[in-house]
Amino acid sequence: MRIRSGAISLFVAALLATVAVPGTYAAEPEPSFCATRTLHDYLTPLKSMPKLREIPYRAQSNAHFRGVDVGSSGPALSIGGGSSAGYQLQWDKNPGWLLTLTFAQVNQRGRVVRSLGERHTGLASLPGGLGIAEPRIYLPPRPGIYRTTMVIRSHSGRRLATFGNYYRVIRPKIDNRLVTDAPTYQPGSTLLARVENPGATTVLFGEEFKIEQLSGGTWGPASAAPGPITTGLYWLAAGTAGGMCDSFPIPPSMPAGKYRVAQEAVVNWNSRKTELRPILYAEFEVAAPIP
Repeated sequence: MRIRSGAISLFVAALLATVAVPGTYAAEPEPSFCATRTLHDYLTPLKSMPKLREIPYRAQSNAHFRGVDVGSSGPALSIGGGSSAGYQLQWDKNPGWLLTLTFAQVNQRGRVVRSLGERHTGLASLPGGLGIAEPRIYLPPRPGIYRTTMVIRSHSGRRLATFGNYYRVIRPKIDNRLVTDAPTYQPGSTLLARVENPGATTVLFGEEFKIEQLSGGTWGPASAAPGPITTGLYWLAAGTAGGMCDSFPIPPSMPAGKYRVAQEAVVNWNSRKTELRPILYAEFEVAAPIP
């Protein structure tokens, strides 16, 4: 059981959309047990920070300022650092602005703890037609709250606007599990299993899972559920669960006993160079048929 590298590349290319993989049992969304939920909101500290004039990075569209689309660069949460922090500007006609990006680590009150430098960009030096500029820096690995401030000036030096964003860097924490929607099932019922990721990593899972049976104190393939069972490929952000489930209809002839779902996961974060591939397990029992 292994999530193929080719499948991961396809998944990323599809912008984290579900990759449909034909198979016996498809993973399907459920309104309750399999619904997306937050287990740990790592961005909570940012919600009480002093207000800034923020780019609506998570709104339906970017800010449109004087004929230029302005958006943020990089996610607000960075696990282990290494992701970008800054802005992206796109235009049809070069405005010739002077941009100053200031970067600092701040405390919970928004006061500067460490100044981390500036970046200066003159748009007039870029091509005059349709263009793009990305003034940004990369977040360090040190945990904390960081702030980017972008000052926009005209070519004569007059200040036109100031924008700001907060970012949080946290240490990676591996904490992933697989859970079922019930401890015991009757033959003919359907088992649902979801991946939970309360830790500070990203988790990719799916493509296939297996059902194993406990026999003589040893886990092995379940004869009543020959596998692997193919499913979709899904992604979980840090501190979240659900969204999609592994679904397994218990065969009516499945013998009573102890079983488990085995699901491979790919665990990673911004600064990690190699993937971790743990096998997640969720034990359950199949009861004897009701007479």
